[in-house]
Amino acid sequence: MPQPSRKRSTATSTSRRSRKRLRFIAAVRFANGHRERFSVDNASNHDEARQMVFDELDDVAAVLISDYR
Repeated sequence: MPQPSRKRSTATSTSRRSRKRLRFIAAVRFANGHRERFSVDNASNHDEARQMVFDELDDVAAVLISDYR
């Protein structure tokens, strides 16, 4: 006979669902004039996303960070 399933705590399942994964998009212009967009998924805020772009890419002239919708 199968054992009854455990009830899950509503507090833990609610907090996991309410944590929205932040995602940013970076519009990058390079020193040679080339432009490209990148998705930044591991940053916790705009400043961190901007710093990640500068850390990962070379010859960056300008960066614009926006929320990804």
